Amino acid sequence: MGEKALVDGFITDTIELVKKLDQSGVKPTLVVWYFYEDADEWRLLIAGPELDKLLPKNEALAYQKISEAISSSDLQSLSISLIKIVETKSALPKSIGFLVGTPADGIIQAIFTDTTINGIFIKEMVILRSAAKNA
Repeated sequence: MGEKALVDGFITDTIELVKKLDQSGVKPTLVVWYFYEDADEWRLLIAGPELDKLLPKNEALAYQKISEAISSSDLQSLSISLIKIVETKSALPKSIGFLVGTPADGIIQAIFTDTTINGIFIKEMVILRSAAKNA
């Protein structure tokens, strides 16, 4: 996958993180592993209405909520440094929402490589949840 393989452990731990966030009330509507070609690295993009309420003024609190979910679930492969919180109204989440839709509590594994959607080129991504239309 991509220039740098995304380890299966990341996917497994991300699914556990999503379940923990759902239980805590954060309920992300977008969870995507996204490969940033220019930086040669994967980032876990997370978005949702509950996180939007904290952005941009209380961004640290948004990251704290995710960090606490990682810690309480003892997810060894994930660290907060791999995560990027994005607003649901930004271009990428909107574009991904047109491409794939999941139920609000759904989890999938949809892999896309060398894809262009709404003028955004995506080298590689793994969509685990894209429920913006259903939120």
